[in-house]
Amino acid sequence: MSMRSRRTCYRKTGSRSASPSSVRSAGELDGFSQIDSVCAQTLYSRSGGSRRPPVSVILSVTSATLKKVSGPEASPSRSLAFGAGSDRTVSDPSPTQFEIRGADWLSLDEAQSRIFEDVGRLPAELIDVGDSLGRALAENLKATATLPPWDNSAMDGYAVLGDDIAGASASTPVVLTVAGAVRAGEVPSTPVEPGQAVRIMTGAPVPAGSDTVVRVEDTDAEANPGRVCVLRDRDRGRNIRPAGADMQLGDVVLLAGHVVTPGSVAALSALGLTSVSVVRRPSVAILATGDELRTPDRYDDVRIGAGVPESNGPMLAAAVLHASAVPVRLGTAIDDEHDLRERIESAADADTLVTIGGASMGEADLVKRVLDDLGFEQSFWRVRMRPGSPFGFGWLPRQDRKQPVFGLPGNPSSAFVTFELLVRPFLLALAGHRNILRRTVRCIAGEPLKGPSDATCFLRVGLDSASHPPRITLVGPQGSGLVRTLHAADGLAVLPDGVREIAEGELVDVMLIDDAPAAEPFRAV
Repeated sequence: MSMRSRRTCYRKTGSRSASPSSVRSAGELDGFSQIDSVCAQTLYSRSGGSRRPPVSVILSVTSATLKKVSGPEASPSRSLAFGAGSDRTVSDPSPTQFEIRGADWLSLDEAQSRIFEDVGRLPAELIDVGDSLGRALAENLKATATLPPWDNSAMDGYAVLGDDIAGASASTPVVLTVAGAVRAGEVPSTPVEPGQAVRIMTGAPVPAGSDTVVRVEDTDAEANPGRVCVLRDRDRGRNIRPAGADMQLGDVVLLAGHVVTPGSVAALSALGLTSVSVVRRPSVAILATGDELRTPDRYDDVRIGAGVPESNGPMLAAAVLHASAVPVRLGTAIDDEHDLRERIESAADADTLVTIGGASMGEADLVKRVLDDLGFEQSFWRVRMRPGSPFGFGWLPRQDRKQPVFGLPGNPSSAFVTFELLVRPFLLALAGHRNILRRTVRCIAGEPLKGPSDATCFLRVGLDSASHPPRITLVGPQGSGLVRTLHAADGLAVLPDGVREIAEGELVDVMLIDDAPAAEPFRAV
C-alpha cells in the first residue's frame, strides 16, 4: 500500500550520540519541571518518601513538555524534528543484542521522556471552517471587527429613558408614547425623547437617548395602540448589551493549539472566516503481525481453535482516529521476514509506523530483526509497565527524514494500554493539540487492587460516579490477552512502580479512557 508523498523532516542526522540502553536519573529528564523531577524520583525510588505519587507523574507529559511540543510559539510551517542536530547511534544492533537487553527496562517516565524529546508539531494546512471540528488551530486568531458593533437590546421590549419609568408599578403605571420600532439588522432613524418609547427586538441597535430596555412582560404590550404602560421599574438601566461585549477589534479570540468545538465554529464564523489554518493530522501506518491472526472472513478457524481474532488492527485504527490522526492499515503480516519487510517498506510515506506483535522474546517474533535489517535506530525496547512491557520505540531512515516507529505488544490489552500511555499523547502533540493527556480522577478502591511490585501497573476498572469520590472496581480478569474488559472499562487504575497492593477503601488515581481530550475553552482575551 502506498501513500501520498510528503517531505516532512522528522529527524536529521547530526553528531550527538546517546546510548539506547542508558537510563538517566529522574532529575535529568529533558523538558520536565523541577517539581516533576522530584515527583519522578519519589515514584521510582525503592526506599523512603511517598509510595503513591500523583498520576500526573505516571503520565509524565508535564506542562513544561506540553509547551515544548506544541505551544503557541511553534511555527505553523515547522516540521517535526526528533533530536534535530543529534544522532542516536546503536553499536551493532544485532538480533542477539535486542534480546539481551531485557534486564535494562526503562521506567515509564523515562520511556515517555525519550519519546517526547525534541518533538514538534506537523505543518499547517488550510481547510473549510465547516470541516475544522476536532482540529487544532495552527495560529492565534484575532477579531477583525468589534462585536457587536453597537449597543443592542438583550430583550424584546421597549427602549426608554430610565428616569421616565422610575417608580412604575401595576398600580401606578407609567404611560409612554410609542415613537416607532426597530428590528435586528435595522438602523434606528430617530432618538428616544423623554416620554417616549421605541418598540425593540432582541439584537436590534438601541436608539440614541435610550439607556434602558423594558422587557415586554413588564408592560401592557400596547393594549392601547400608540401607547404603552410600563408596569414595573426593575429593568431601569438594564437589558442593553454594550458595543464590543463579545469581542473588541484586535482581541485574540482563539489560541493556537485550541481544538475546534461546535462553539469554536460559531466563533470562527463570527470572525468572518470561511477557511482556517489547522495543524495537519499525522498519518499512522498500522501493521499487525502473526500467523495466528484471523480476520472476520476466516472466523471459522477461531471457532475450532485454529487461530485468534485479529482485533488489534481495527482497535488501533479506531484509537488513531480518536487521537486526531489518520490510520493507514497495512494489513496483517505473516511470520515471514520477506512479507514483513515489504509491508514496512510500503509505509515509507506515513508520518509514523505502529507495529503490533512480534516484539517479545519468542523465536517467531521477527519484527525487531526486520527493522534492524532496514537500519532501525533503537531508543528502547522494554518498559517497566504492566500490561505492555515489550514496547519499543525508535526510528527508521526514510530518505531525508527519520520515521518514528512504535512497536506494540501483541496482546490486546497490552496494545491498548501502551497506545494510551505512549502513542496517543505523541500523536496529539504532532496534530498540534495543547491538551494531550487523558483526564484523571482520584477514586476510592472498592476492592483490593493488586499488581507487580517491579512495574507501573494499569488495571481496567469501572467507576461508580454516584459516590464521592467515585468508587472503582475491577471490570473482570486482568489478563493481557482479554478483550472484553477493554470495552467494559471506564478507566485505568494506576499502581505505581513499587506498590504491590492498594487496599479496599484507599485512594487511587484513575486515568479515564472513555472521554475525549479536553479542549481549550473559547474565550476572548
